[in-house]
Amino acid sequence: MKPFAILTAAVSVLLITVAIANAKDIKKQKQFMDSIVGKKLVSEETWLVVSADGKITGDAGKNGKMTGAWVWNKRLFCRNIIIGTNQLPEDCQKVSIDGDQVTFTREKGKGKAVTMTISN
Repeated sequence: MKPFAILTAAVSVLLITVAIANAKDIKKQKQFMDSIVGKKLVSEETWLVVSADGKITGDAGKNGKMTGAWVWNKRLFCRNIIIGTNQLPEDCQKVSIDGDQVTFTREKGKGKAVTMTISN
């Protein structure tokens, strides 16, 4: 059983590495505008839309409605968001895309990553 567990773990690491290698970093505002802006992004019960006018709207399920603002700063998506009555800290995030999967990595690409699916 032990060799099977080791093989399964190795295959899992390989698949994750391949998936990350296929993702393309969005480095320019025009790329972000063309790929993300105006589209509905979904992750489980949460959805949001990043609008061309600098607004963010959405719903975080049981946590409440989402509103906020965003700007492009150098190679990062910087946002200010309120979910329900909870103000999240301002954060600039690295953005990458692979097909219809968009990954936002917090803290300038050094923090937790959240992947959302483009639904339209």
